[in-house]
Amino acid sequence: MKFKELLDKAYKEFKTTKTNVVFQYTKPIDISIQSILDRKEIKKNMFYMNLPDNNTYLGIGKTLSYKVSSKSGINNLIKKKHTTISNKSQILRFFGGLAFNLNNKSSYPWNNIPRGEFYIPKILIEENKNEINFTYSRIINKSVQKKTIKNDYKKILSTFDNNIFINNKKPTIKFESESPNKKNYTKYINQLINEIKDKKIEKVVISRLVKYSLKSKLHIGKLIQYFNEEYPKCFNFFICFSKQTIFTGSTPERLINLEGRSFIVDAIAGSSKTKNELKNIKEIDEHNHVIHHIYKTMSKISSKLNKQEKPEILNLKYIKHLSTIISGTLKNDTHILNILSDLYPTPAMLGNNSKKALKYIEKTEKTDRGWYSGAIGIYDENGEGDFYVPIRSGIIKEKLLLLFTGSGIVSKSSANKEWDETVLKLNHILSYFKKTNLK
Repeated sequence: MKFKELLDKAYKEFKTTKTNVVFQYTKPIDISIQSILDRKEIKKNMFYMNLPDNNTYLGIGKTLSYKVSSKSGINNLIKKKHTTISNKSQILRFFGGLAFNLNNKSSYPWNNIPRGEFYIPKILIEENKNEINFTYSRIINKSVQKKTIKNDYKKILSTFDNNIFINNKKPTIKFESESPNKKNYTKYINQLINEIKDKKIEKVVISRLVKYSLKSKLHIGKLIQYFNEEYPKCFNFFICFSKQTIFTGSTPERLINLEGRSFIVDAIAGSSKTKNELKNIKEIDEHNHVIHHIYKTMSKISSKLNKQEKPEILNLKYIKHLSTIISGTLKNDTHILNILSDLYPTPAMLGNNSKKALKYIEKTEKTDRGWYSGAIGIYDENGEGDFYVPIRSGIIKEKLLLLFTGSGIVSKSSANKEWDETVLKLNHILSYFKKTNLK
């Protein structure tokens, strides 16, 4: 069905039902997402997500948006119902994410950023293997005229013919500050280790924020290209919240994939520069906390549950992690958002006992984690989807780069080694830049 015919059908549906209609028109295009990123300036309400299975999405603008400010708000999203007219699939997909702590108000460096948000983009470019599709979405109601939508659609398609490539020179980067610094970080960790040994808590994950200045503006498309080339098994992304704030990263940690009743969850914890150090009881202990939480959570709702007998080693160029895949089958049809609400944040990013760990984090960390170590991904109206934990990530604010990094503290931890681990993890993103003074 052609665009005009489908649009007529959508307006007819609106006149009949008197309720808003989500109109979606999909057509194949012959320009890759990377080529679009090379040509277009990144603007507010753009996002990019490249999943390790090579499904890639570029979203521009917002058609329908839902903000989330509590755990109960996650489950409320499931109740949202929509009338859809589409030439492809009637099942709507929503893209977005959630902050690590939904209960806290946003503060520096997440000022004016929602604690959680999922939305349907106005334009979605989806690349899967050799197929590239363009989807245009609009809400049909009495306030928008049919002619306006037709003209808008034509105008948007014409913008992809732009052949002007953006300057892709890598900016020079310089260390500016960190919170906390090494002295305070190791002090906090030593205090925490003593409390863990006194059985007051089992594990806490402590993060910190490191600030760098950029000599020139960073072209996000080239950074994304670097992530895809260097870390093809990671979930590589950016979300442009505003002109001043882009959240970007390249995370190896899948939170959950759900297709029908079949699910896969990754337990990733325990980090080291060498394979032998991953055999240390400290790394194994840290890893087991995460496995226990995931297994306990998923066993309540699963008819079948599988866990790898031994952890695999996830080998990134600068670091190695212990990784255990937990998979299975749900007892009943369950929306991925319901599972997400119970799973996150995992002990990999929070700790054990979760309530106590959160108190230690709030006491120790002086800056808002925001979406770092929260959840980011996709869900559809059938309840299926993919979510990842946005670690190895940071915020770009014009000519500033703010990177988050952290480590899991257990009884066998060493404060100096934990500090070294946080420094090591920064290399995931810092290795892209032309360096002058990095700390």
